[in-house]
Amino acid sequence: MKRQSFVKHLFSVSVLIAVLFLTVTGCGPKYQLIPLSPADPPVSGTNGMVVAAHPLAAEAGINVLKDGGNAVDAAIATLFMLNVVEPHASGLGGGGFAVVRMADGDAKAINFREKAPSKIDPSFYYDPADTNHTRMGHGATAVCVPGAAAGWAQMFHSWATLPLERLARDAINAAENGFPVDPTLAGQIMNNFENLSSDSIMREVFINDGLPYEVGDTLRQEDLAKTLNLIVERGFNSFYRGPIAESIVSTIQNANGYMTLSDLEFYRSEVSEPLQATFSGSLSAYEALTMPPPSRGGSALLEALNMFDLSGMYEYSPHSAEAIHIQSQCIQQSYIDAATTICDPKFDIGNWQELATVEFAKEAMTGIALESDPGPRSATRPPNKNDKGNTTHLSVVDKDGNAVSLTQTINHFFGAGVMAPGTGLLLNNQMQDFSVPPPDSLLDVIPLSRNLIEGGKRPRSNMCPLIMLKDGKVKLIVGTPGGSRIPAAMAQIVVNATEYGMDISSAIDYPRFFPSNEHLVLENRFDMGTVKELTKTGYILHFAGPYHVYFGGAHGISIDHNTGVISGAADKRRGGAARGY
Repeated sequence: MKRQSFVKHLFSVSVLIAVLFLTVTGCGPKYQLIPLSPADPPVSGTNGMVVAAHPLAAEAGINVLKDGGNAVDAAIATLFMLNVVEPHASGLGGGGFAVVRMADGDAKAINFREKAPSKIDPSFYYDPADTNHTRMGHGATAVCVPGAAAGWAQMFHSWATLPLERLARDAINAAENGFPVDPTLAGQIMNNFENLSSDSIMREVFINDGLPYEVGDTLRQEDLAKTLNLIVERGFNSFYRGPIAESIVSTIQNANGYMTLSDLEFYRSEVSEPLQATFSGSLSAYEALTMPPPSRGGSALLEALNMFDLSGMYEYSPHSAEAIHIQSQCIQQSYIDAATTICDPKFDIGNWQELATVEFAKEAMTGIALESDPGPRSATRPPNKNDKGNTTHLSVVDKDGNAVSLTQTINHFFGAGVMAPGTGLLLNNQMQDFSVPPPDSLLDVIPLSRNLIEGGKRPRSNMCPLIMLKDGKVKLIVGTPGGSRIPAAMAQIVVNATEYGMDISSAIDYPRFFPSNEHLVLENRFDMGTVKELTKTGYILHFAGPYHVYFGGAHGISIDHNTGVISGAADKRRGGAARGY
């Protein structure tokens, strides 16, 4: 990569950060409207579909389907490849959630969320001197016990039909021989160039002769290939016992972290019934399956959908100020209810089951203003242009109707900024997802969160992989990354695909917004009339560019059971690909 090109790229990134959000309370000439254009047609097939964050990952999955594997086989192959081609966003150093629905009607939620180390000292993270909570967000002290290997193993042993060697083959080949760097990975390496360059282990993997990798350069990951080969030879347990575990723990303990070999050895994923919801209004033909706690995203999503159903929102265009305002109010209320209720249920059970019910939604509707006045709402915050949330999602269905919706993460891009030597694995910074107690002076007015740090506890998450059924058959498989925006984006996509009659590509492509108190972030593809009306309603508007990464990167599948056509679409906001046959 030429140094002149590097400097030009660095300048472009600086300009992009500077113009990420334009804040206005009026709608003067600074608003740069990008006309709404038709979405690309969805990819179609009749035998199966895989949608994931990278073309090579989707191809790895669809090739497994063509070789006779089922949806779970394809999902695992896709996950292996994502660890290679999207290492900055997910992988074996992290964790996640999966909803699996087999053709015989058996449906399960797989919780492989990371855990806080058992011997952790919460007071270390609540030190008033650490005002930015950096100990929770960066370095060895930010790492939770990874759950991905256990989650993949749970799916493999429960439903897979092909040998593990076949499922990992394409990923190992890509790690050993290299793959062309895509624009998303190149951009994230550029954005994190300083941190990657300052660490000798990450520098060896992600920096190319002192400069960032450029689009089209070949990236090889020999240590990661060795790790994947070891897992194929010895099984998924080799992640939690042996040289991989020893490298992870020694790396963390040498940097004053808390994880022990016992934490890894005794980690287990959990299998439960999905969080389910049926609806009473326009959505009454549908049943939703998503994640129970520690996902707060699942509860927030289903509560919001129930509130939409009760609100009369569907008489308005999805592009209208009225629809955006109603959704914003409902979404914020659902966030508040989930934030005050949800945590790891092994530590505080709460009354989370009621959040997904129509009865709860009816009661929640009494506390919001649908006509006007967005008003302050205590459980949300103004938008943060420096939000670093990443994550990845994949959606899979096979010819028999088996379906997987899976969201996985290492939290921030490049996780904690820690790579275990010899493994090629980036480790998560999920300690960031725990809550901090309020100052002593505010304890009387701000209740303690259920999501405070405790040894062995899983932090709650906004991830909410979703499968929707219609007449008892899988109709919609969708999920997205995006941190705190996940449930809001998911709610918008679902109503676009169901109530507003959009195909899956249009439902994902449609302009997004995110409410936070009286603040409202919009992509600049909403028309000027809508912008003016929202300003009159009292919102402080913030504009992001078209198809902005801030709003996630959804991957979805829709099935037409009348024709047998399966449609898939990947979000332009973060790249990705749909592959069907």
